[in-house]
Amino acid sequence: MKKRMALSSAACAAVLTVLPLAGTASAAEYTVTYTSGPHTGDTCTWRTSCAGSASFVHDGDHLLVWDNTGDGHSVVVEYERSDVGGSDYIRDWNHYSKNSRLDVDMNIPEDGWINYRVCLGEYGSRSVLRDTCSSFYWESAG
Repeated sequence: MKKRMALSSAACAAVLTVLPLAGTASAAEYTVTYTSGPHTGDTCTWRTSCAGSASFVHDGDHLLVWDNTGDGHSVVVEYERSDVGGSDYIRDWNHYSKNSRLDVDMNIPEDGWINYRVCLGEYGSRSVLRDTCSSFYWESAG
């Protein structure tokens, strides 16, 4: 019985890591997976460490956000994109734990662009720790 319960729990955990998550204001689709270790991405939080990182993948328009440390903070990516207007940045939060990767499926038009940075923050209060943010990184979607 114990063996069956452990197997069921492991199977449920595996399924949960690949299910799409509900979208937020960015109207994107989300998936969370777990990696074997830290990832530096195209841009990292802070200048001397990489507690969080992000990369934009042109093939399929995916913004990947990694949490590289178990420091108790979430990783947030703030961005603007050519096909979404507004007066504030769009924010997507990776609050899933160390070595998790949030995949934001964006579907940006081929002639579009994204301008993003990665920061640490507090997911519960949606507070961004501004002194941890990277510089903005601009990329063409095409």
